[in-house]
Amino acid sequence: MLFQIRHTTRFKYEQPVYESHNELRMRPLEGPRQRCLSFGLEIDPPGTTMEYQDFYGNSVHALSIYPPHGALSIVARSLVERLPELDDAAVAMTFREFLARDLSRNRLEYDFLNPSIYVPFSDPLRKFFWMVHPANDEDVFEYVQRVVVFVRGQFEYEPGRTQVHSTADEILTIGGGVCQDFAHLTIGVLRLAGVPARYVSGYLAPMGNSVPAARAASRASHAWLEAQVPLLGWVGFDPTHGCRTDCRHIRIAIGRDYEDVSPIKGVFRTVGGEHKMTVELEIEPADGTQTGPPGYLGQSQSQQ
Repeated sequence: MLFQIRHTTRFKYEQPVYESHNELRMRPLEGPRQRCLSFGLEIDPPGTTMEYQDFYGNSVHALSIYPPHGALSIVARSLVERLPELDDAAVAMTFREFLARDLSRNRLEYDFLNPSIYVPFSDPLRKFFWMVHPANDEDVFEYVQRVVVFVRGQFEYEPGRTQVHSTADEILTIGGGVCQDFAHLTIGVLRLAGVPARYVSGYLAPMGNSVPAARAASRASHAWLEAQVPLLGWVGFDPTHGCRTDCRHIRIAIGRDYEDVSPIKGVFRTVGGEHKMTVELEIEPADGTQTGPPGYLGQSQSQQ
């Protein structure tokens, strides 16, 4: 399927800002079952941009704007080809067999097996893990599927209960959250079990026959995870919906957790005052407010 995507982010500042520097991770990834056929940025006021790849292979646009400005608009337009996921069956492998190679796997996938900023191996997470830890003779792929379904069944999807800097611990405390929280928690459980797991940011395209409310709910950045399973490699799972990913999941960036993939992250100078961010996301088939002290302030974009 072909998808046209228009991701618009607007910042409105109470006082003019200057020396604005941002990292943008908005260009869809190239990889298995997905191609980015075109991509462009429209920035107002215009600034200096430089594109590079980060450590995990994500496309990053560094944006700098020096003159004073009271608003900033960033529009990312993409045309993406997304093919259906292969329905290959995973090779059966028990945890006893899988963990026998744990030492070499930890050297190769250290970042995706160990704690990170939003996935700390805290006491609450460890206690939660023991509720769903694997048996020695349990199949690895079946365990990953079990964890994805289990996590979704324990918590409510509740926008507004957590915030962009919430760790996996907060959904355990609050009892609900958004896709970012479901992904962090599931990743934490899988890493504690010895299964490499990484965070994926992107978009969930609405179904062609979706009702207006469902289509509106899809018009926000989404987050899920990929787990490394025997022989199949990295396989996508959406813990918010308790299922595997499909051709509607459009991958933008991968990393250890949200810290590595934030769509917009940066700083700016100002004498003070508030700033407000609004986001609009449009995905169509192509076939047929934060405050802070004077000085450098931060801005980032959450996922729902």
